[in-house]
Amino acid sequence: MKLDPRFRLDIEQGEARVRMRFACVAETDIREPASVLATLSFGEFCELAGAPARFGDGLRDGALFVNGWQSWSFGGELSGRERAARARILPILNLYTDRPGPLPRRGEVLSNFIAYLREGESYLVFVSLGSSEFATPPVSFRFDRRLGEIHVEALAEGARLSAGKAIAEIEVFFVEGYFAAKNRLRELFAPGERFERLAFLGQGPALVPGGYESWYNHYTHISEAGIERDLEAVAAGSGLVGAYYRKRGKPTVFQIDDGWERDIGDWEPDPVKFPHGMKALAEAVEDRGLIPGLWLAPLLATRTSSLAAEHPDWLLRDEAGRPLVAGWNPGWDGRFFCLDLSLAAVEEHLAELFHHVVEDWGYRYIKLDFLYAGFLRGARRGGGAAFEQYDRIMRRLTALTMDSRGRSVAYLGCGAPFEPSFRHFPLMRIGADTRESWERPTLRLAGYPGRPAARVNLSHTLGRSLFDGTIFVSDPDVMFCRRVGMRLSENEKELIALVDFMLASQIMVSDGAEDADDPGAAAFTARIVALFDRLAGRRYGAERIGRDLYRLFSEDGTVSGIANLSARARPGPDLDRLRPIVSHAFRAGRALHFEPHTISLYEE
Repeated sequence: MKLDPRFRLDIEQGEARVRMRFACVAETDIREPASVLATLSFGEFCELAGAPARFGDGLRDGALFVNGWQSWSFGGELSGRERAARARILPILNLYTDRPGPLPRRGEVLSNFIAYLREGESYLVFVSLGSSEFATPPVSFRFDRRLGEIHVEALAEGARLSAGKAIAEIEVFFVEGYFAAKNRLRELFAPGERFERLAFLGQGPALVPGGYESWYNHYTHISEAGIERDLEAVAAGSGLVGAYYRKRGKPTVFQIDDGWERDIGDWEPDPVKFPHGMKALAEAVEDRGLIPGLWLAPLLATRTSSLAAEHPDWLLRDEAGRPLVAGWNPGWDGRFFCLDLSLAAVEEHLAELFHHVVEDWGYRYIKLDFLYAGFLRGARRGGGAAFEQYDRIMRRLTALTMDSRGRSVAYLGCGAPFEPSFRHFPLMRIGADTRESWERPTLRLAGYPGRPAARVNLSHTLGRSLFDGTIFVSDPDVMFCRRVGMRLSENEKELIALVDFMLASQIMVSDGAEDADDPGAAAFTARIVALFDRLAGRRYGAERIGRDLYRLFSEDGTVSGIANLSARARPGPDLDRLRPIVSHAFRAGRALHFEPHTISLYEE
């Protein structure tokens, strides 16, 4: 075992687990982007956590769960020589998905916040616990498969840590079975109090918030008139939102997405598109018994924004004094910038913005997007560490959990780094954006792992299924029932709907008023609602059993299935002896084959 001499390591062992606490030996300034707290062989971790000695042999070839830095980063199991991809042709896209520190080298795999090695039904899980009392830097696990070593790293650049100050706390535990791993995570993160903030969005023991959002129906081409038409359709009980939420008396969200604002950074309504303003719309939503929601990217600003022109000193800059590029979006004038969270003026600006949105306008479901920008490396004028600034500001922005009229408020984190965000955002996006198409060929060719595409989105929902109900109320993005403007097949829409329902929590739909009278969409909706009802009341899990092939199962053992994300039929287990719930399988020789882009479910 190798330990950074700046830190003390305290070890507490228990039954099939070990907890490791790192604290500063003396006052320390952290200057490197990633500090390697300790390096242990995989065998040492196995011994400390009580895993069988033979388990360490699996690091080279076993199923290793890798969790990317933020919502859109890769999340799933890798085996053998597989590695998480990075954008090659448009490397600027890597700003969206890379952690702000050294990347994995050849033979290495990097996982943030959580990782596990799985052999069959056995799990050795690595997890960073952070602190509920003060900000701690996010932790990464760097697996060197060639040397059989694991490096525990903390992203604490810019921090001044006092003697005895805790910098990280991790736990490694060994369990048998998917649900044993899930239960242990829930014990460690004790999400009950955080989840209670969302109680107004759902009822009963299974919190399933849901509703409508405008993005995948209109994108930025929204207007007051168009939003009002969709509002009337949702309020009247049309579509899946109406059938599953409105007509059953469940709380229902109506969220307005990007396109309402004057510019990114200028969070006032576009006077041409929304002449009566955002307060009037929120009141109209409330009058119809829905919960008004609004999208914001509060940490960003475009070069065309008034904010960038009037407060250029608020922008985070590089060492040469130039505004730091935070990403690229052709719909936002190309490259855009982010705010310097180390500045008191920026913090006050953001606090006033959120007070305005909640108290003056009346929005109670706030989607905060592109939050990764709070961790971009730059010359922070106020000094300090990104993790401390992000924690302070997110804690302040999400503190308003009830408005002055006594109505509850919820916040959805998106494009957000997982570990620094979970205490502030119990409702969290856990994958890349979906889309009304299976793939994005150009972005796939570029190698961008966070591309908006149904296939990528599904792989993240399947890969991060352990997170739901343990760390987050997981938001898998949206599902679709419509046929207009749709490049997904009926089988693909069914696959998205059922994976989202079984392995995540939030159900959002982006079908509009124009879809309300389509008999084909109505028939599909009725079938999906019937399937939801049939599958309700159980916990589900997923394990990868091949490239783009996943085994699905219920905790009570009554439901089994296969999700096939690949482009060809794939052989799988013989499940046709069971009663089909939904089946897209056929026999070829002795094997049962599952059709491409489908889900098949069976019950005892």
